[in-house]
Amino acid sequence: MHNHARIAGNWFRAAEATGDDMGIRYGRGEFGSDEIEWSWIPHADCDGIGGFARLLRRHGSELSRLPATSHPTRSIFGPLWKLWRNTGTTPDCAGRNDWNLQQETRTNRPTAVAWKVFSEATTTRIRQHCRSHALSVNSYLLKHLDQAVRPSIHKPEARIPWMIPVNLRGSVRHADDTANHVSYVTPRIHATDTASTIHHQIHQRLKHGEHRANYLLMIGLGKVLSLESMIQLIHRDRQKPAGNIGAFSNLGNWQSGTSVDRRHFWLFCPPVAQGQLLGAGCVTYQGRLSLTLQTQASLPAKPALAKQWMQRWSNAVEAT
Repeated sequence: MHNHARIAGNWFRAAEATGDDMGIRYGRGEFGSDEIEWSWIPHADCDGIGGFARLLRRHGSELSRLPATSHPTRSIFGPLWKLWRNTGTTPDCAGRNDWNLQQETRTNRPTAVAWKVFSEATTTRIRQHCRSHALSVNSYLLKHLDQAVRPSIHKPEARIPWMIPVNLRGSVRHADDTANHVSYVTPRIHATDTASTIHHQIHQRLKHGEHRANYLLMIGLGKVLSLESMIQLIHRDRQKPAGNIGAFSNLGNWQSGTSVDRRHFWLFCPPVAQGQLLGAGCVTYQGRLSLTLQTQASLPAKPALAKQWMQRWSNAVEAT
């Protein structure tokens, strides 16, 4: 399995070779100060949870075991066949051209970033709302993120594909617990979808094994392809009209113990690859939920857009 971690890392190294910056963004701030201490952990070395664990351990937290999940699946053969034939799109689904707001090639790290940290009381209220409506916090946040970004794309009425990372710890084990244990599903969200509809769709994709099919395809191809071939494959894939608007990743709920100063908060955001519009992430640390998003590096008016999207997103979430 250690070899699988290396193979997964090679895909992110190949993406870097195409001009992407695959650094996972983390921020450490102190309440009462506007200064953020930013860190970037290479996605080739670890996933979002793993990178966060490295930073928390570096700051004195004792994390003996990282979050593990188990998503029982019926069979992976159906989604694996769809992936192989690349038949995952629908006629009314928005594509890369619908959010390609510029023609420049992205060659540097996203610098337009916006964030929001909620109080413990608001965080508790959000979680209680989701529980009472049989929703995951992930689906609830994704619904409002999708609505916040929609007005800026060329086809706001179309279905929007999102990349949702899935933690495979619990069924995949590597020698390094912070290495890449990650796959993903790609829900396609319609403008009229409710948080419940989104929750059900993600659940069905997990149940049907889409995340496991993606992981097996990544590892299977990685065993036979050289790094140069991976780079060529990524280049060819970027020429296709289909794609996702960006990744939304939820690191979950972390309680780091009394050894960590509660005056600090943490931010997290996944990378933004070419062809994507943004990356967005959230983490609940010591009882407080934080939201972070960053835009594609060459996006026009990116600071204003990032701020605008965050205000729409956080306002909708807080209005629960």
